[in-house]
Amino acid sequence: MPKGDLKPFLYNGSTFVPLAFMSNALGQLVKWDAKNKTVLIGEDHGGEIIYPGKDIKPMNTQSALGIYNTFEVVYDGPIATDNIGNEYSNYHTYSLSSNRDNWNFDEYYLNGQYSEFKATVGLFEKFKNTRETLTFTITLDGKEAYSNDFKAGDPPTEIKVNLKNAAKMKIQVSNGDGSDMSALGLFDGYFTK
Repeated sequence: MPKGDLKPFLYNGSTFVPLAFMSNALGQLVKWDAKNKTVLIGEDHGGEIIYPGKDIKPMNTQSALGIYNTFEVVYDGPIATDNIGNEYSNYHTYSLSSNRDNWNFDEYYLNGQYSEFKATVGLFEKFKNTRETLTFTITLDGKEAYSNDFKAGDPPTEIKVNLKNAAKMKIQVSNGDGSDMSALGLFDGYFTK
């Protein structure tokens, strides 16, 4: 295999395209996060990357009563697939049972130390045909900063939330009529200092 070459190449009958080549061709910055062994492509604010649930633990995690209302954080774990086939090894799972008015949330104490939160939000492959509409909401210090509804057929959405001076961030997923069991994923989320 070529060393130090930023061009696509053939190896054992397969074409390989280096991330740096693609990123540069698209005019995007590339940054290696050695601490978390992750390649970051896109905007670089020069800040430290902090992963929720890994580098900063939630100060509060709750769910409505229900045996299947669960919250899980996975980093470098088993691969999860969203409803359009993208694969992730870093994700949060917000699962809701088929009961009316269910919800899960986790809260993070930020103390005004973070500038931005970025992630991709969407349905998991397993629940891509859900009959339920799930509402994903981020509140900062009790004020809504982002909200979006997700239902079958909706693609994952990239989100970016300005955290300037925020003391606390709450991530909540809720359902409406509880017609179906469902789960929403928060994929590759991170805070920037």
